[in-house]
Amino acid sequence: MSAGQAEFKVSDQRHFAADGTPRASETESPRPAAEHPPGGTEGPAAPGAAQVDFASFILSLAAQASRLLHGDPSAGGEAEGHSADADGAQRIIAVLEMLQDKTEGRRTGEETRLLDGVLFELRMAYVATSQRGRP
Repeated sequence: MSAGQAEFKVSDQRHFAADGTPRASETESPRPAAEHPPGGTEGPAAPGAAQVDFASFILSLAAQASRLLHGDPSAGGEAEGHSADADGAQRIIAVLEMLQDKTEGRRTGEETRLLDGVLFELRMAYVATSQRGRP
């Protein structure tokens, strides 16, 4: 080792030996808890990071479904050949319905009104898009 490099020690922290038997824990020291677990939501958000909550998640799904139903307006909409994808929108509507079911009783009044309103608007737009495609 060169003079500028620090010495390091490798220790096996697996819970089981190669034969499947549990390792003795008296020689192992407990692992220190991470200050900020990866992917955790604890603590303040990073500077410049958007705050994500249930309402913003619902609105982002609704925006995706709306783009699928009406074509992508940023790319010129249906007039430019970007047709609606009713099947894709239907899948997102199904995800929103699942979220509505799974979060029943745990939403705030505002979140419930938002989710109900978004689902109503998307369902009506889906029906209109479906009828437009029929002969």
